[in-house]
Amino acid sequence: MGLMNLFFERRGKPGGRVVREVDIAGLGRLALVNSVNCIGAMCPRPQLLTLKVVGEVRVGDVIEVLSDNPSAVEGFPALALALNCVHLKTLREADHWRVYLRKS
Repeated sequence: MGLMNLFFERRGKPGGRVVREVDIAGLGRLALVNSVNCIGAMCPRPQLLTLKVVGEVRVGDVIEVLSDNPSAVEGFPALALALNCVHLKTLREADHWRVYLRKS
């Protein structure tokens, strides 16, 4: 098990690419292909991990980024543009945020 495996949840269904589906208000049901856990990570680690995952997914794929770092979350809309992604939504949970990006 490599170090990077600690940061990524890869629980795809056999023969499929979807990690899980989520219902997002205003967007409907989204099929996630990857969830990047950046809880506890300081800048620029969340951005770097997101960059790596965006490079691995296909156009149209949706990823979720979990972060408890307000500075990192604030920068995701601009980061999405730089990574040729669409920032779909940022949701605030009790102790972290969920950021949803779609690769364009």
